[in-house]
Amino acid sequence: MYTLRFTLRVMILMLTIMSGLASAQEKQTIRWLGWEQVPNFITQGPFTGQGLGDSFTNALQLRLPQYNHELLISNARRYHRLIREENVCVAWAWIVPGSREFRVHSRAVSLAPQTGIQTLKSKQHLFGKPGEILSLARLLNNPNITLGYLEEMSYSKRVHDLLKQYRGKDNVHFSSRSNVEFDLVMLDRNRLDYFFGFPSQAIYDAELNSIPNKYQFYNIEEIDLFTSMHTHCSKTPFGQQVMNDINKVITNDLLREHLAVVERWYGKNKKYREVFLDYVVNQKPHKLVTHPGQ
Repeated sequence: MYTLRFTLRVMILMLTIMSGLASAQEKQTIRWLGWEQVPNFITQGPFTGQGLGDSFTNALQLRLPQYNHELLISNARRYHRLIREENVCVAWAWIVPGSREFRVHSRAVSLAPQTGIQTLKSKQHLFGKPGEILSLARLLNNPNITLGYLEEMSYSKRVHDLLKQYRGKDNVHFSSRSNVEFDLVMLDRNRLDYFFGFPSQAIYDAELNSIPNKYQFYNIEEIDLFTSMHTHCSKTPFGQQVMNDINKVITNDLLREHLAVVERWYGKNKKYREVFLDYVVNQKPHKLVTHPGQ
């Protein structure tokens, strides 16, 4: 009798384990894309996973336990290749022109703060007073200051049209590197006088290294809108299934939690908050929001 009970217990245990393994194997895997760009994605250091994009990715993963999840950190060039593959999603990105042919998208989940230009505070006399909105066209007319431009990145149509006129000129450094932003050391070493970026890059650098912020950020006239951000998945039966599940878990409460993360890294901005609540949370059209993919 004891032997029979022991054998039954072993069999039940094995069936339970096998059932669990089968269940795990039945789960399909979502490959999530991210990239190294603080504070949008923070992949190393004391603030790992606390960026705008990676925290939102984590939030979606926790709400989708029916899937296995894999995170792929990519550079800009690899991102453009991977985004076309099956079973790939990205939680926080704008809609790239032409991508609707191979991607499905959620409702708006965020707004990208306006890109501007980054320079050294010691060079303010070449640019303008802090808080001043500058004209990129006027800056480009100055042959004595050099702009860094990453060709793999998308900014605005006005910016791209303007820069086409300066290809081959000495005051614009066109770079085909696959990074999503230049390193601040390019300014320190006078390799560049200014480049496109966000104020948070320098804010994060100063906080991480416990040093004063020696960089100055300016908004520019040619980028005057916020960019609508969405969750994307491959335009396949699996991708559509995942997107249907994602749409069920994107709630207004989740979006308000995300707004708090944005304000942590970019600071509280009255205009940004108003547009975010109107456009992202309440889903109302807004004249200050642009859609690169439309």
